[in-house]
Amino acid sequence: MQERTLEELYKKLKEFDRLADKEEFLFDEIRDAVEAQNLAFAAQICDFVLNDEFEKFGAFLRTRALMWLTGYIAQNLKDDDSEYPNISDFVQCLWKFKWIVSGVAKSSAIEKELIDKVNDAMLFYYERLELSLAAYYKALMNQNIDMGDAREAKANYELWKKLAKDDMGDCEACEAADEIAYLHFAGEDEDALALAAPILSGELTCTEVPHTTYAPILFSMIKTGKTWEAKALLPKAAATIESNPRVINMVTPLIEIAIRLDEREMALNLARKHSAAILEGNDDLNDLRFFIAVSAFGDENDYKIAVEIAGKFDARNGNTYYSDYLNEFYAEFGF
Repeated sequence: MQERTLEELYKKLKEFDRLADKEEFLFDEIRDAVEAQNLAFAAQICDFVLNDEFEKFGAFLRTRALMWLTGYIAQNLKDDDSEYPNISDFVQCLWKFKWIVSGVAKSSAIEKELIDKVNDAMLFYYERLELSLAAYYKALMNQNIDMGDAREAKANYELWKKLAKDDMGDCEACEAADEIAYLHFAGEDEDALALAAPILSGELTCTEVPHTTYAPILFSMIKTGKTWEAKALLPKAAATIESNPRVINMVTPLIEIAIRLDEREMALNLARKHSAAILEGNDDLNDLRFFIAVSAFGDENDYKIAVEIAGKFDARNGNTYYSDYLNEFYAEFGF
């Protein structure tokens, strides 16, 4: 069998317009390379899938790629730093576990068994290398939030905050953003806003903050009755997110927020402008949030789609978190 090259892979990818088709192709390529014992090529494909500089692929493909690549590197480590794979390549995989574990539950297609496997893999590698488990518990907390599991989110939040960080910890802005997201999820909105003050003032930023933290901040403002502050911040939040195509999915909760603030024209404009980008991804939690929000415009089909997706997540997560959220929102803001 003639070995494939990355150049051929890139050329083939250009034939696909839909992200789903690209992901299916890449998954098949990894599988075929492994079956053909072309493990070095499989590793190259996995590394490509995990490199956000190229394209942001969905949680299922990235999770599978990271688990296989980390195992391959661990079994084939070279002492010479100039050879692949070396310890630096291994550490890069351990770093990426934080993002993968945090976001693995964003796709309803990922079964609980795979979620448990990637969680266990992160714990295994971090314990084996005697790394701080602070990053592990924070990643679990983020995952718990996506799964609507308040009890586990609280437990992992407390474990995260008890442990000292090491080099695997995130920057100060990202740490604050994740804590703000948890505090809002837990109903501690005043504390969330207090922690958000340096982010809102511009003192605490990074490449992803404030983009990723506008939504929980705005939701917390609404919850605490700071409606006018939220109305003033919303256009800035939308403009900031729209200025960075790589985080455009973060505009989705702003559609719901605009509706809650009775800014329906803005909500409709955001939905129309960004629906294609929002719905193109393979992680359907963002789809669910989109259809929950636009169900307020009275299209019965949008509501039915939201019900269907919510049911998928709830069945996987073992609760009724998203169905309850949808019903409460629709009862208050739907037609």
